[in-house]
Amino acid sequence: MPGSEMFYGNYQFSPVPLFSWTTETIYDANAVHTFIRHTLDFTGTLLDGRPSQNGSLDFLILRMKALQNGLASGQQEWRVNFDGNPVISGIYPRVTSVAFAEGIWIDRMDYTFTFQYDEDFHNTGIQSYTETWNFEEQDDRRTVSAKHDISAVGLNTTPSGVNNSVSNAMTFVLARTGYGNVVAGAPAFVQVSGSYSAYEELRTEQIDVQAGTFGVSENFTLSSGSYIHKRTSQFAQDDQGIITVSMDGEIRGLGRGDTGWPRALSGWQNQVRPRMPMDASGTYSQLNGTAILFTSNPKSLSITKSEFAGTINYSVAYTDSPTENLPSGILDFTFNVVDNEPVIVYASFPIFERSLGNVIQNVGTSSEGTYSITGSAVAKPDYIFNDLLDYVETRVNARRPSSVNYQTLRLTQKQITKDEDNKTVNFSIVWTYTKELSQAAVDGPQNLN
Repeated sequence: MPGSEMFYGNYQFSPVPLFSWTTETIYDANAVHTFIRHTLDFTGTLLDGRPSQNGSLDFLILRMKALQNGLASGQQEWRVNFDGNPVISGIYPRVTSVAFAEGIWIDRMDYTFTFQYDEDFHNTGIQSYTETWNFEEQDDRRTVSAKHDISAVGLNTTPSGVNNSVSNAMTFVLARTGYGNVVAGAPAFVQVSGSYSAYEELRTEQIDVQAGTFGVSENFTLSSGSYIHKRTSQFAQDDQGIITVSMDGEIRGLGRGDTGWPRALSGWQNQVRPRMPMDASGTYSQLNGTAILFTSNPKSLSITKSEFAGTINYSVAYTDSPTENLPSGILDFTFNVVDNEPVIVYASFPIFERSLGNVIQNVGTSSEGTYSITGSAVAKPDYIFNDLLDYVETRVNARRPSSVNYQTLRLTQKQITKDEDNKTVNFSIVWTYTKELSQAAVDGPQNLN
């Protein structure tokens, strides 16, 4: 017969209950309205409408359980018809409460229940969201770490009844990720060295299906270069006066996934490795090294790489000891310089029965001095012997005396022993020289220069 009909899914209410309809605008923490919440409160009665029946508790209990099961079947479509024509449809409310009033429960049972559903106000698909940016200067005093956290509580906006809260929250959040969405003017207080770019690092995400929430955390490094290079340098001097400069460092390429390794490798090949000799020499000079730091041939070098971590770790050492910086193929080299300086010549005269000893007289001249270079060199069996001789000659000529520093200078001995089969060379070269009397060595505090 004509009249009103109401359904929740497949359950039909009979008789149709009365209801009130309330709408509430929900605001976020910034007092911005985000969605409308609809609340419908129903008041109805279950009747024992069987003909020739005076009412039955058992029958009403069966009807009560049918109502409970109908309302507990999940978010179903709510429909209201009048005279067979749909008046309300396409709404999938959630049931928030069901209650049965105290009564005799013989021929009738009064009940109440509440429907609730949310309507997207701004077509964002969310109820609320939180978003923070954090910036922190790093210990390298060059870079800044940035962390972006954003999460949202989604609305269920699908007409089919399948909850899409998480999907809506995910759509909202993902559209706001990336450093391009940073707050204008940030960072405003912390400082980055030079003009910088943002390199994305590790990500995390959180999903709560029951609560309909989705959130992400993304991390960035703000840097003027595509890699971070950290290094410590050490200056050490042993009891022989030999100085060693060692450098230990790490290069970490910036970026997620496979992007870090090529950046680390490029930094090593194009910047760090070519500059190591220059940087070691700079440390040697800054910390008062007085000889020559040999940087063409490191004393030691070790390199460790991790493509997965995007890192290169290295350790390198240089020394100013000539014996540890021999050309490749020369096994051993000894080199000695002896300078017997001139001294003032005195004549000594014995006097018979003189208790004070001889009479000593300065004759007004100085003795001759000698300057000698001796040593040996040994090479590998396959080393070119002429190259070994060239190396010895270069080292000798670099230390041989120069005539400009003496009154006279003459070569008085040259002894070279060459064994090509065993790739050995022994040498002994002596010069004899004279200096002005004022430059002759005398007794007293000695100057070794």
